[in-house]
Amino acid sequence: MADAVLSGITVEIIKKLGSLVHQKTKLYLGVKEELEKLRRTVSTIQAVLLDAEEQYWQSHQVKDWVDSLKEAFYDADDLLDEFSTDVLLKQMMIGDRMVKEVGFFFSSSNPFAYGLKMAYKIEKIRNKLDEIAANRRFHLNERNEIPTPRVEEREQTHSSLPQGVVGREDDNEKIIDFLLDSSYEENVSIISIVGIGGQGKTTLAQLAFNDEKVKSNFELKMWVHVSEKFDVKEIVEKILESPYVGKHGNLNTLKDILHEKINRKKYLLVLDDLWNQDSEKWFKLKDLLAGGASGSKIIVTARYQMVSEIIRSEETHYLEGLPVDESWSLLKKMAFKPGQVPSLQHEKVGREIVEMCGRVPLAISVIGRVLYFTNTIDEWQLLKAKGFSNLNEGENKIMQTLKLSYTHLPSHLKRCFAYYSLLPKGFQIDVTYLVSLWMAQGFIKSSDLTRSLRDKGLEYLKDLVWRSFFQIVEKDDLGNVIFVEMHDLMYDLAKLVAKEENVSLNSDANRFEGVRHLLIDSDVESWRKVTERLPSATKLRSFISWSTKQDEEECHEIFSQLSCVRVLILWGMRFERLPPSIVKLIHIRFLDLSYSEGIEILPDSIIKLQNLHILILIDCKRLKQLPKHIKKLVNLQRLNLGGCVALTHMPLGIGQLTSLERLSMFMVAKDNSIHKRSGGLSELRYLNNLREDLEILNLLYVKNPASEFEAANLKEKQHLPSLKLAWKLGEPYEDDDSDAENDREISLEELHPHFNLKGLRVYGSGRLVFPSWISSLTNLVELVLDNCIRCQHFPPLDQFPSLKTLCIRDFTDLEYIESEINCDSALFFPSLEKLWLFNCPNLKGWRSHTSTSQSLQFHCLLYLEVKSCPNLTTMPLIPSVQELALTNASKKSLEDILKMNISVSPSTSSCSSVSPSELQLLHIEGIEDLELLPEELLTNLTSVQRLDIRYCPRLTKVSSALRHLASLETLVFVACEELDLLYLEDHSDMPWQCLGRLQRLAFSNLTKLASVPKGLQHLPTLSRLTITSCPNLTSLPDWIKSITGLQYFCILECPQISERCKNNMGADWPKIAHIPNIIIDKIWIQEDGCYKL
Repeated sequence: MADAVLSGITVEIIKKLGSLVHQKTKLYLGVKEELEKLRRTVSTIQAVLLDAEEQYWQSHQVKDWVDSLKEAFYDADDLLDEFSTDVLLKQMMIGDRMVKEVGFFFSSSNPFAYGLKMAYKIEKIRNKLDEIAANRRFHLNERNEIPTPRVEEREQTHSSLPQGVVGREDDNEKIIDFLLDSSYEENVSIISIVGIGGQGKTTLAQLAFNDEKVKSNFELKMWVHVSEKFDVKEIVEKILESPYVGKHGNLNTLKDILHEKINRKKYLLVLDDLWNQDSEKWFKLKDLLAGGASGSKIIVTARYQMVSEIIRSEETHYLEGLPVDESWSLLKKMAFKPGQVPSLQHEKVGREIVEMCGRVPLAISVIGRVLYFTNTIDEWQLLKAKGFSNLNEGENKIMQTLKLSYTHLPSHLKRCFAYYSLLPKGFQIDVTYLVSLWMAQGFIKSSDLTRSLRDKGLEYLKDLVWRSFFQIVEKDDLGNVIFVEMHDLMYDLAKLVAKEENVSLNSDANRFEGVRHLLIDSDVESWRKVTERLPSATKLRSFISWSTKQDEEECHEIFSQLSCVRVLILWGMRFERLPPSIVKLIHIRFLDLSYSEGIEILPDSIIKLQNLHILILIDCKRLKQLPKHIKKLVNLQRLNLGGCVALTHMPLGIGQLTSLERLSMFMVAKDNSIHKRSGGLSELRYLNNLREDLEILNLLYVKNPASEFEAANLKEKQHLPSLKLAWKLGEPYEDDDSDAENDREISLEELHPHFNLKGLRVYGSGRLVFPSWISSLTNLVELVLDNCIRCQHFPPLDQFPSLKTLCIRDFTDLEYIESEINCDSALFFPSLEKLWLFNCPNLKGWRSHTSTSQSLQFHCLLYLEVKSCPNLTTMPLIPSVQELALTNASKKSLEDILKMNISVSPSTSSCSSVSPSELQLLHIEGIEDLELLPEELLTNLTSVQRLDIRYCPRLTKVSSALRHLASLETLVFVACEELDLLYLEDHSDMPWQCLGRLQRLAFSNLTKLASVPKGLQHLPTLSRLTITSCPNLTSLPDWIKSITGLQYFCILECPQISERCKNNMGADWPKIAHIPNIIIDKIWIQEDGCYKL
């Protein structure tokens, strides 16, 4: 990474030199002159660095010269950072009352001696740089880097889709067919996707993993990146999604937890990038995964066929290079702007280039992005001639292609890319966290004072994603990218360019010389080894531990050694107080002490860390108090307190931290004794730079709501994306609360947020009065209103153009939701996709003064869940809903809501002309007055794939309407005590034979079930049958042997039939012996066709 380090660090040094030279504070004798000399030296060297970067990988002379410069520049940066910190501390303490409490880092009593010492250090650094510059025995041209266009200015139409999709449609279909195939004899079957790196194996697995049909076919889905090191314990921890390494203890403990997680569940597991060729290790893992239900599948991606043979895959799918035409098509998408038509010459050269890339999607994508910045056919020819000369075959060829793309990266992106190599391969990282790490290392530069470094860093990341150096993993409900990862070959490239600077320490590591960034791997058995080696790593700039095993004394020793560290991550510390030596970390920018459940108080001495930009304290659940003088951390930009539930108040003066871009939580003091020394909502007044979600807790205890709400000045916080307002921390609002304070009418009128707000959540506000400003939030995407139990009026929200998610919960007194839309208007909730209505016992529905609710229509609604709203009867039309769940409702509510699930013909506004419903999942639960499923309402549900009917105690018949559910794959009946399934068999129109796609059937707590319905023998696709707590079921029929596709049979708490099936001598055993997997009363009787007792 030396080639990229120099460009970045010289910019930082020159910036610091300029800042120090122009300081208003009087500099010590001789220091200013030495600083000016150093700036001239650095500027002279900087002029030739761009040419040196380009020759770095071609010339050993240039490489050695750059490497020697790198060490000298690092030392210069550390020295200038130390001096800048001294100046900051002196400015903070002069005239401050805390002078006696906080000591100086330098001797203010003898500034002359300090000045001489500092001038000598600067001169020494300058002489070293001059000497290195003079020793250059080769020519370098002076050049300036040409800025590249911002990502926003480039074509983005295809970047949201994985590039590997091009030309892989048939491959994708084959993988999905395997996952949905229930005919395999093995309880858990495996498919391997094999191909060299960059072919799109992971992308193909992602496409199948996220396919809607696959999602509905599995109860549990898991994804683990494995890579070269095959550690069974670590893989199991990843499957269990452990928050940090080592939490669950030994493998035996993990085995029990894993068994509980997957037992009797049909799961899908992806083991991405598997290298292991040790069969003993593999079968040790496979044994742990054997508890899943029949039909469970594992996808393995691997580079080598031997891996597939070792794991004995049922199927192996080989990925070759893309077809020629698809390869050229992908290059065109990556290399040309929208609407730009390549010339015949471009196509000729482009087709040659994709052949040189081996028609590998990843290589084509990154080279395409390099070509995007070229204009002429000559530049294409030049890149082909120079960049692709002497390429090897196979993966080395791909790596050389990726390396070529790296050399064309702007310098500022090279450092960001290489830094990721410090993290484990396959690590999925929060984008804001990653950008914060870059900020702490000084990688992000911006001359635009109107844009924050965070925003600039997000632009860097967006650029790297656009160039295929990172891949998007997940977006939030607001459409923002929240997690990214790096392709394994890109990771290998990052490791290559970072060289010895980034090290992940395991038990075999024995040297730290030259290391600048260190991660303590989970394999480290003794922290004493770490402390023994630290004296050789005093230049460390990053120190990361996901699971901190040291005691306070060992931590003190480590802090004492990390004099140059910028990033310190110590998760899970167990002691109560930070060691005093933490104040020695004067360079630190990023401090993350998350999951440290022992820490109760952060010491006030932490304010000496004047360079601290990011402080993260997630889930420090015993933390009660922040430093009382936190306002002195004037450079603090991010303070994450998520999960710090014991925090009693915010310190006075926190509102002076006007550089804050992230304040995750603001806790209003509950205790009157704390109020005088705590900061009120007025502390938020000037924090107008906040750019991430803000949560304000304990609003109930605000003494003067109107004035304090106004003082919070939320309307000026234009960058705030989401706001959560909670009246009590972790306590639901109680209607019978004796506290008169809890019974007061609460107005949010003065808590007016900016109209840019995209997310709003209000919790537990009792007598909430909706403010007039809510209608002005036209950018709102998500709205959650929870536990406003005495609120009687709900304002019209139907004209919000961007609202996608709406949740209304615990509105006890609410009767109607108002609408102002005309009946045929397309403006009624034009973007709403998800709607939750929970525990609104008096809610009757929507009410419009201009039309009836039945003439209104949710045009985009896909998901609707209604729970404990028994009086809800007037719903707008919901023709596009795909998932509908109705719980604790009345029969009339069920009927009325199902009536709304129709699609009105475009040619008429009448509901008499309909097209088939789009509903795929229907869940009915707790409808006590339901006696018969209404046939007229099921006839239109031809797309339903899953039907759940639970806890309907008076349901007696499901009627012959089931025959209309031609797409049904899963049918579940639970706790319907009066249900008589045999009634269907007494009539000629019994529906079972019409359910030609039914795969899964479950009966539970059906007291009237005396025999298995004989119609099941007409279900050729039935693969899973579960019968639970049906005490009157006395025997199994002979014809059950005719259901040849049945793979899984489970009997629980059916005493009479259990005795007849438990062993191979039982009366009913011959009837079920053909079924591969049999569980009786939680005991595996037969597994994968093998009798186990």
